[in-house]
Amino acid sequence: MAETLYEGPAHDATFYVPWAGVVRFAFSDARASGYLRSGGGYLARVEPGARLHLSAGQHVLTLYDSRVMARVSIVFQPD
Repeated sequence: MAETLYEGPAHDATFYVPWAGVVRFAFSDARASGYLRSGGGYLARVEPGARLHLSAGQHVLTLYDSRVMARVSIVFQPD
């Protein structure tokens, strides 16, 4: 069952994944893209509509262009 982990400003969005699973990113602005980092040193590119398999733990989304005033919805879809 899908669960919303975060909804709000996309730049420096911090969210927690309860256990490993697929996370989907939906941006309010198609120009928004960035990268995701976690405490384990994991880095991944994130674009509108991206679906990533993430490990449990805290993750931070950072936009490449912080001037883009986008919002993001981050939805968890457990394995």
